[in-house]
Amino acid sequence: MSIYLLLGIVFFTVFLFSMAILLLVRRAGDPTIRRIKEIEKSSTFGAKVSSAEESEEEKESFNEKFEKLFSNFSRLTKQDEEKISRVRKHLIQAGYFKEESAKTFLGMKIVSAIVFFILFIYVGLLGDRSFSVVVLLSVLIGAVGYRLPDIVLNFKIRKRQGLIAKSLPDALDLLVISVEAGLGLNAALLRVGDDLALRCPPLSEEFIRVNQDLRTGMSREEALRNLSDRNKVEDLRIFIGALTLSDRLGTSIGDTLRAQADSLRTRIRQKAEEQAAKASIKMLLPLVAFILPALIIILMGPGLISVYRTFNP
Repeated sequence: MSIYLLLGIVFFTVFLFSMAILLLVRRAGDPTIRRIKEIEKSSTFGAKVSSAEESEEEKESFNEKFEKLFSNFSRLTKQDEEKISRVRKHLIQAGYFKEESAKTFLGMKIVSAIVFFILFIYVGLLGDRSFSVVVLLSVLIGAVGYRLPDIVLNFKIRKRQGLIAKSLPDALDLLVISVEAGLGLNAALLRVGDDLALRCPPLSEEFIRVNQDLRTGMSREEALRNLSDRNKVEDLRIFIGALTLSDRLGTSIGDTLRAQADSLRTRIRQKAEEQAAKASIKMLLPLVAFILPALIIILMGPGLISVYRTFNP
């Protein structure tokens, strides 16, 4: 078989395999397909209400036992109110609103450190290393295990904030339409929260929570400030500040929402243009590190070989 034919077959096979992987990844992340699956699940929900309720109760009881177990481990660490308040604040930013979530999280950190410590000691002793070195490394690995839940929590916070920032323009457009259609701001927040349940569950949950705070007698300004404190999203903070100022001055809520929607679209376009301008700078590193050496070898390689053969016959 010709070498060129073999290379062509290999290239074609790798190309088809790469395209198949890209299609699968795109299909898995397609919001339309995900929404269709949610609708299909909801259509079959009526026939399985009793079994779903039983499984939900079993799941809740298991979660309660799970949380209670980790809460007991949290007693091994110092529990001052400032530390628990700081942990609870981070958990709320990640979407965990239960009162006992802070103690559960602290217990998870202790369990993670213990598990990493014991596993590394076991693996190190199997390798016939010095016991003191194994213990020292196990302590370091245990410290890494203690910090691992914090890393996961920060990742969840960034992911949740990214989802909220991504869906905020659509939410503002829906708020503008709802308010101009005659709904009050409170009813519009509840309606938009219900409509965003599939598109962006975190933002939907936050809008519904704001409406619940308003129903308990909290002022609108305080409820919106709590929303801004729970979610450190710059665009959301600007929107809430403008909405609070409009409520204080008594100006039109509809005009404020429309102005904020247009301003948010402008900021998003400017950020996209900024990222596009940075793309050429970011491409310099892979160009210099990978593509430029290959070009130098291809262009100068034959000449260097000829020079070498000339001076070393």
